[in-house]
Amino acid sequence: MTGPGPEAGSPLILSFRHLLTESVGAFLDEADMTCPLTADALSELLVTLSRYREEGALLFPTAFLGDDLGAMLELLGGHDPIPIGSGPRNRATIQRALKQCAPLGQGRWWALYLLREPEGLTYGIFRTDPFPLAETPLERLRHAQDRGVRVVGVLQLADNIIELRAGGGLVRHVYLSGARVDLEPPSVVLDSLASAVTEQVLPSSREHARGFFRRVMFEVMQSSHGTLVAVLPRERAGSALFVDGILLPRPMDVVALLDRHHATPDGSAASAVRASAQLLRGMMATDGITVLRADGCILGYNVFVRHPETLARQPAFFGGARRRTFEVLCAALGGELAAAFIRSQDGDVACRRA
Repeated sequence: MTGPGPEAGSPLILSFRHLLTESVGAFLDEADMTCPLTADALSELLVTLSRYREEGALLFPTAFLGDDLGAMLELLGGHDPIPIGSGPRNRATIQRALKQCAPLGQGRWWALYLLREPEGLTYGIFRTDPFPLAETPLERLRHAQDRGVRVVGVLQLADNIIELRAGGGLVRHVYLSGARVDLEPPSVVLDSLASAVTEQVLPSSREHARGFFRRVMFEVMQSSHGTLVAVLPRERAGSALFVDGILLPRPMDVVALLDRHHATPDGSAASAVRASAQLLRGMMATDGITVLRADGCILGYNVFVRHPETLARQPAFFGGARRRTFEVLCAALGGELAAAFIRSQDGDVACRRA
């Protein structure tokens, strides 16, 4: 007895790609940029950027699509565009543009542009301002009130989560390949953490301090390393929770450095702001907990807590050492701590506040 023979004809293929393209097309309609070819190309950009790699390394370029390069640069605060290539409005051009430009668009120095021309797409890069107190191009697009600007921005927020944005508050968060939709968007989580770290900063300094911490922490979130943050109330310089680690002999007052630059924006003040941003990135890339305070001070890093034995015995508890540490921090909210943040190595983020 023989098994069943091969089915006649080709197998039926199931794909959700057409649903994404239709949704992107509707988004372009709202942005006054209707074009079926653009919708298909932009869908390719979303899918490819959702977890973009070159030579095994994750890359996080920011990309912008528009019709007028000069107007785009003025809106986004871009400078010195460098044209790289061109092609028809199709998926192959998007793939080639990313291959040639994405490795150049790291670290907030350069961004990718795609310009619609009658004959197709031209693409290249433009210079952005990586200063920690400067708005990113996507932040500038978020603040654009007019939907008629005809610029669309694309940024990976986390693995398989993409922000698709135009002017006038038009935005979609696109979840691909099993990304969990029950979790808060990473941008909301980071806003919550930045708010916690600056909650007790003077109102006159709070806005630029919050922007500083949000931008630095977003860059940290794009690394492959997980991280933990504990935020203490302003009146505390440490916590009984901490059993090991490095606590600075004197809290580093980041807000004072930002205020100094705001009052006297000279080279020395700017250098201090950049250095404090890099220091915070380095601390958050180490093992253990980075300890901050609600008045914008850095207190320590590479800090560890003791895990209660009862936590390890809970049968319903899932997660590794970092997740267990996060639960210990969360149990101290409202007393020892004002907020706790985790970015797991698989990309999930959460922030809980007292």
